[in-house]
Amino acid sequence: MDPLEEMEEFRIPKDALDKLKDPELLRRKINEGKVLQEIIGYTPETMEKFYQVAYKLFQHQQYQEAGDAFIFLTTLNPYVYNYWLGLGMCEQLSHKYDGALIAYATAILINVENPVPHFHSAACYKELGDLGNALASLELAIMYAGKRPEHESIKQHALDAKKNLNS
Repeated sequence: MDPLEEMEEFRIPKDALDKLKDPELLRRKINEGKVLQEIIGYTPETMEKFYQVAYKLFQHQQYQEAGDAFIFLTTLNPYVYNYWLGLGMCEQLSHKYDGALIAYATAILINVENPVPHFHSAACYKELGDLGNALASLELAIMYAGKRPEHESIKQHALDAKKNLNS
């Protein structure tokens, strides 16, 4: 099935739309610390289905559509690392480096010790001609990868990229 066709099942329910049209309810719920996912009533399972659709679009190199899906996810719940990482990757692969850097920075705020957004930020900085921040991002990627086996590959890529930037 085409990933775009799968999105049809995710229409926002009428009662959720009514909640979104009530500014006082929204203000009260947001002041209580609720995110739109909770206000609308989307379950973690529904959010996972949304994420899978966004990821499939990304895998099919439909970066604009995937980016839109990740924006939707970050709007519903801005505290999920993978939503921001996905958005950053879509922006980066669409050559929208400033937008990618914003998404990666948000992913870093959520999970500072994950080397992946630091590494991808370095590539964006390089494309923008900011070699100082590219090197700083690579150093952070290397540091946070540390000796963790699951990040050995990203660490090696970061070391190679750093060597290339320094030469």
